[in-house]
Amino acid sequence: MAKQFTIKDFMKQFPDDDACLDHLMTVRYGKTLECPKCLKTGKFSRLSKVPAYSCPWCGHHIHPMQGTPFERTHTPLQKWFYAMYLFTTTRNGVAAKELQRQLGVTYKTAWRMGHEIRKYMG
Repeated sequence: MAKQFTIKDFMKQFPDDDACLDHLMTVRYGKTLECPKCLKTGKFSRLSKVPAYSCPWCGHHIHPMQGTPFERTHTPLQKWFYAMYLFTTTRNGVAAKELQRQLGVTYKTAWRMGHEIRKYMG
């Protein structure tokens, strides 16, 4: 039987928003990618003030949250990842009220997060 991914494992893998953004970049684009502007292949570096990565040669920016449910949200990525963790580890789904309590967000935010997660899981 496979080892279950616990909350301790989750917090170790995703301690902050930067770790979540790095994971999202790796999952969507891989460790190295070809720049769509200059067509050179390399490892993009993280920008400090914006959730984006920059090409080492031409400076073109890649935004890994673009085209995802996280694109236009002000909710931290770690809270989104924790909500997805809750959805994948429970049998009956997660109510918006439970997300509100667990994440410390408003009911409206919790409902929207749950709705988006269900939409992408379906």
